[in-house]
Amino acid sequence: MLPEWLTEEYIQKALQRFHKDNQLRVQKVWAKPATEKGENFVGVMTRIYVDFVQGDGAELKKSYILKQAVPSDAPQANIFAEYDVYNRELEMYDIVLPKMAKILQEAGFNENLMAEAIVVDRERTIMILEDLAPLRYTNADRVKQLDMVHTKLVLDMLAKFHAAAIVLNQREPHLLSRNYASHFFSRGKKGYGEVFVGLFRAFIRYVKTKPSLKNRYADKLEHILTNLMDYAARSVDVGEKDLQTLVHGDCWTTNVMYLYDDEGNPTTVLPIDFQFSTVTSPVVDLHYFFSTSLKIDVKAKELELVQYHYYALKKTLEALSYKGIFPSLFEYQLQFERRRFLSVIIANVFQPIMVYTGSEDCEFINLYQDTPGGIKFQDSMYENEEIQRRIDTILPVLDAKGLLDAH
Repeated sequence: MLPEWLTEEYIQKALQRFHKDNQLRVQKVWAKPATEKGENFVGVMTRIYVDFVQGDGAELKKSYILKQAVPSDAPQANIFAEYDVYNRELEMYDIVLPKMAKILQEAGFNENLMAEAIVVDRERTIMILEDLAPLRYTNADRVKQLDMVHTKLVLDMLAKFHAAAIVLNQREPHLLSRNYASHFFSRGKKGYGEVFVGLFRAFIRYVKTKPSLKNRYADKLEHILTNLMDYAARSVDVGEKDLQTLVHGDCWTTNVMYLYDDEGNPTTVLPIDFQFSTVTSPVVDLHYFFSTSLKIDVKAKELELVQYHYYALKKTLEALSYKGIFPSLFEYQLQFERRRFLSVIIANVFQPIMVYTGSEDCEFINLYQDTPGGIKFQDSMYENEEIQRRIDTILPVLDAKGLLDAH
């Protein structure tokens, strides 16, 4: 279960460093998988259980999450290597997130931005993080999706994340200029191009099964397919007048964890998984989050949600004594609208995977390849009636905005 190098001695030294206690002694270590098959394509997650005694004699039983790269023979291994997702996340936990947390603490914001990192081992490309489950953090239901209360907590968290990164970039501009330029739609990279084109083909295949959709949209969608990654890349580009910051990059229901009060109301939210953190416009996070994670009635209030995030971001930057250009709300809404094409992709090809409850084999390769198993899985994604309703709703809107025409 555990890698050969992950011995009791390795964990003991790590815990001694973390707790600043050279007398700490590990007594027992065991493990089990932390995620089910299909829940995490990017890495291998293992829950490690450790019994140890501190120098003062206190006996503790704790669990931790070991994050490793997927095996080198996994079909997606080359894609993630091309986008350098593992080294990026290691640096996020080791350097960037602690600096962002410190900036927020200086202004009296003491909410956590991340789980504590017990070990960041760049040589082995692994991390050992505190386990959030015993702290009563849990994911909301990815299939039911988020109501307004859950949504606004995430927007408040993103405002602090974005604001701290804006200030960090002012203080240390070299830090975020190194590893944070690549994203799903990066020009010059191929891996995710193959994935998104395959997913989009499956979406067109579904549209062609519905005569009312086929007649109006099939030809336009076929044209988009030939320009898909270029249109998407333009949506992540930032101009001189655009607000720029480090974004989470993969902010959806499963990558945020909530703390609830005794009545079941969410009180706190914590982001996880920073492999795709990128320097771009903060509204990229908003499009991704809105298109993957919100209930229909909440997503219908998108305009108000952008406004909510805008004022939360502005208020946080003021508390951080930010000195720099900040857009008007009107300009910010325009920056959001100019990236509307992201919802063409994310809402129509990503969300069906994210709310999938079918029984077909959800191996990574089946998401996008036109093998018999792949086509079977892809077609089954669009059997979801909720997804069908959303497509019926969103395609006329995207068409009316001109996003299905050549541009």
